[in-house]
Amino acid sequence: MSKVNTSDLAIPLPMSENWQNIVNLIAQLIDVPSALIMRIDNKSIEVFSSNNNVNHPYSAGDKESLGKGLYCEYVIEKQRQLVVNDALADSEWDKNPDIKLGMISYCGFPINWPNGEPFGTICVLDNKPRQISTTGTQLLESYKNSLEAQLETIYQNEQLKQLNHELQSRVKTRTRDLVKLNFSLNQEIDKRREAEKKVLYHQKHDLGTGFLNRNSLEYEATRAVDISIEHPQFSVAAIHIGFSNGKLIQSKYGFAIWESILVQLREKLGYLSRYHLQTSRPTSTELVFLIESSQLEEDIKQFCQRLIDVSHSEFEIEGESLHLHSYVGVSTTNDAQSGIALLQNACEAMRSCKDSGHKVTHYSEAIALAQKNLNHLESYLLQAVRSEDLLLYFQPKVSPKTHRWTGAEALLRWRHPLLGDISNESLIKIAEKNGLIFEVGNFVLRSAIAKASEWSQKIRDFKIAVNISAVQLRDKHFAEQIEDLLTAYQLPPEYLELEVTESTLIADEQVAQKTLLALHQLGVTLSLDDFGTGYSSFDYLKKYPFDAIKVDKSFIKQIDSSEHDKTIVQSIIKIAKKLELAITVEGIETSEHEAFIINEGCEFGQGFFYGRPMPCDEFEVCLLNKHYADTVNLRFQ
Repeated sequence: MSKVNTSDLAIPLPMSENWQNIVNLIAQLIDVPSALIMRIDNKSIEVFSSNNNVNHPYSAGDKESLGKGLYCEYVIEKQRQLVVNDALADSEWDKNPDIKLGMISYCGFPINWPNGEPFGTICVLDNKPRQISTTGTQLLESYKNSLEAQLETIYQNEQLKQLNHELQSRVKTRTRDLVKLNFSLNQEIDKRREAEKKVLYHQKHDLGTGFLNRNSLEYEATRAVDISIEHPQFSVAAIHIGFSNGKLIQSKYGFAIWESILVQLREKLGYLSRYHLQTSRPTSTELVFLIESSQLEEDIKQFCQRLIDVSHSEFEIEGESLHLHSYVGVSTTNDAQSGIALLQNACEAMRSCKDSGHKVTHYSEAIALAQKNLNHLESYLLQAVRSEDLLLYFQPKVSPKTHRWTGAEALLRWRHPLLGDISNESLIKIAEKNGLIFEVGNFVLRSAIAKASEWSQKIRDFKIAVNISAVQLRDKHFAEQIEDLLTAYQLPPEYLELEVTESTLIADEQVAQKTLLALHQLGVTLSLDDFGTGYSSFDYLKKYPFDAIKVDKSFIKQIDSSEHDKTIVQSIIKIAKKLELAITVEGIETSEHEAFIINEGCEFGQGFFYGRPMPCDEFEVCLLNKHYADTVNLRFQ
């Protein structure tokens, strides 16, 4: 039921006349010149009923604004009886506005509505000092109770009116609902048929663009290759296009904008009637075109040129001109005897094109050989893990104001006698693909925690950061593993920082939430890495118990030339500070970068300006030398 607004409730005329008789009777029985019933609103207090059987300065309708120290305002505010025998002799009341009217004695009680909201007061006033008798006070209080009983009747009547109105409204609404329901039932068959069509469409198409989805692509590729085998005059090609800046556009502008760009790209290609062309979207940032033609080689050449021209053209988004960085892989039925193989070959060619820097790459034995070499690399990595040939490098994390090394990020390296140095990111990707991530991850954690424990004996508050993969975070025993390692190497949990990327969280958000909560309760510092590059960065700060963020270096790299990137970094820092999160900014390479993060109040910086990743022994020497120098400087300051 709606709330009753007592300020809008009117006192009926018969009841008002009765109140007039009451104040006349009170003035006569108590023998005072003035008996009043007052009513209060948000801004003023009004004489509602005033006795008319004795001359006095008050009339019904007289108003006085609040905040002037009136007797009645005090009674309403304190919700208790007030008695003033002689205001002139009372320092608390000798400036009361009623003294100007000659009224120097007062007795009054508060009157309230049934819901506790104040109505006003019932009171008597005299122009000479006097003390109201006990009988007079009791008389006033009894009339107060009588008035409140009458107000309760008014209040209950209003409640009944509202209930009746709401009941009538519900009846009308229910009647309308029944009419709508009857109408909807008559249309149910048509709606179901339309829904079935949509379901069938959604099963075959990507919802964001309307292109074929992955399942439909595989079906159509298989169908087309089978037809080409039966009818050799027709050939099939799969053209796989990827975009190196696709994920960045997604995270910066959102999925809807990115999908509109893909649709624009297809529209710019135009209607190509020379051959049968189908467009599909197997992943969020890639497209695949299936071409069936009797003159395939010439058509592929023309189509790829058209595709490159279109993908390098401008796309207008929110007043900005964007360019796509595309790479194209091509495979034909000359290279594959099945639809699945055709698509796989085109995908491999596209990835090879991305690495080579060419605009278009056709699938070849060389690409197959490169994949074979990758497989060998995975095999070598397995041997390296089991032979403990992996190394840890460390890159310092620095306080930009003091240049003190406050911590370091542990980075995995592998020095292969033939392949040379292989970096942290490449190793992690290979390890995740071939199932070695647990062994590799354990090596990194164990080695980093061991070193952190060793350094903690010599340097206080020095924290080691370790990157965590999606596979590790999905392990329900991961938090227990961390706890066991901390115990084994006697390292306090606050000396360990675990860095987690958005892609790691997306893999399985529920399991990630449980694992991160357990690590947070353990006391380990949790940092959201590459912050700002994903589309849900701020949402993850609400979902998960992060203690810190690491602003991605891609933003810092552009702050000298891009006000947009500078504004993004400033906004990220402001929000992180409000959330009381520690802030590390990656990619500090110049004194200008450092000046910027100092000005924005960042606690930590990391980048080549402070130091490149170093082998453990080299890092340790630099760390201890720097710590010794800092300690000496502190002593002489």
